[in-house]
Amino acid sequence: MSIRYGIDLVLQPSFTAKVHLTRKILCDQYSSWVTERQPIRVHLTPYFPCSDNQLTILERQVENIAQETVAHKPYMLRRSAFLAIPSVNGVDMEFEAPEPVLELQRKAMEAAQYHSSRIVPTTDFRPRIALLQYGEFPKTILVDAARFAEGVADGLDMPEMALPWRLLLTRYSSESAGEDWGNGRWASDISFCQIQSHQIYADVGSVFELLRMVKEKPGRGAGGQRGIGRFFGMG
Repeated sequence: MSIRYGIDLVLQPSFTAKVHLTRKILCDQYSSWVTERQPIRVHLTPYFPCSDNQLTILERQVENIAQETVAHKPYMLRRSAFLAIPSVNGVDMEFEAPEPVLELQRKAMEAAQYHSSRIVPTTDFRPRIALLQYGEFPKTILVDAARFAEGVADGLDMPEMALPWRLLLTRYSSESAGEDWGNGRWASDISFCQIQSHQIYADVGSVFELLRMVKEKPGRGAGGQRGIGRFFGMG
């Protein structure tokens, strides 16, 4: 069994529920269920190794990253696009990248690099959630799949914005991957176990604070924000 770790960001549960349903419909429509075996989250790091005797250090690093955020003002991620990803024959939902999430990702990558010199720093991080990966269909279908995903999300009235909720440390396992986790060999049998889950950023104090945050992040298009219900995940 090959083991790797990942540091990930989970968005608020009401938003994640809509993403889950969107992903399920997309995977069913395109007969590709690889992604459904994975948790729904924004990956801040690629999969990376960590020896058993270094795991306590990694756990402390992730805890410290989370603790450094709790005194800071919360922010919201706004979904910006549904993208066809030819490299994995799949579809991602992408978000705008405000400075706080870029800083969170930078710290997560530093923790991963401490345990693996193969982790390469990236300056073009874009927060994304994978909806479809390693589909068994021609790549020419990808654009249709991305448009279908966007249509499903709109049909489910998925909120345009979501709060970051938890910072996770996860252990991933695969028999198929061997020592090469960079080419999707893990996709056929990946499993995972949650190691840590930490609160991040200050709690939002009230509904009035949420309303203010929504007003600071107007929706796309001339219509602007289409009602507070889209933020709360209501119809």
